Amino acid sequence: MDEYFDSDTMFGEEQRVEPGDERSTAIATAQSWELPYLDDEPLLIDSESAKRVGGEELARIGAAPVRCSDGSVRVALADATPERIAGIREHFSGSVDIGVVKTSTLASLLDAASIAVASSGTDSVTNGAAAAAPVWGRSLERVLSLFDTEATRLQDLRGKLQELGGEMAARERRVQELETELQRIRLERLRDQEAVDRLRHDLADRNNRLERALSKTQELAAIIQGGHL
Repeated sequence: MDEYFDSDTMFGEEQRVEPGDERSTAIATAQSWELPYLDDEPLLIDSESAKRVGGEELARIGAAPVRCSDGSVRVALADATPERIAGIREHFSGSVDIGVVKTSTLASLLDAASIAVASSGTDSVTNGAAAAAPVWGRSLERVLSLFDTEATRLQDLRGKLQELGGEMAARERRVQELETELQRIRLERLRDQEAVDRLRHDLADRNNRLERALSKTQELAAIIQGGHL
């Protein structure tokens, strides 16, 4: 049984839980390992290779044999690691080409590979019934895994937002402290200005008193001088 997968088409409910940055992650993985990115072309499960390796083993190593639009057979994976690539080399030809797809695309390919392996028997009804539970069970497990991944990312984002909120609260407290300090300085300047004004007033009052005292002294001196004459 062969199934086609286009870069933007997947069956089941997994399409609604696809992470927003899944494509960019897959492209980055392909570039870092110098592997082709396969999600931009229709992919066909290579049934013979899938039957030879087995659906359970393909799921274990996280890889699926696909036939590309140019007719070549490649092994698609989503998470490239030295161990996974070594496992692919062990199960397939050492010269097999490897490509990268999105995690959700690989999940759909692995389900199709399991169905292809199950449908290879003579009793299709029996094989289909035997394979349906593990296939859909793995699909549910992958959906839950995607939910867990998104929950982890949201938790990390929440932690970063809380950290940013703490920094913003600290800055807000510092701004309030500075505003309070500025208000205190303004109040002190106002009080100093009031003190200066009072001193000026007192000085002017004293000058007036001195001038009046001097005037009376001069008048008294004139009277005394007139009396002597």
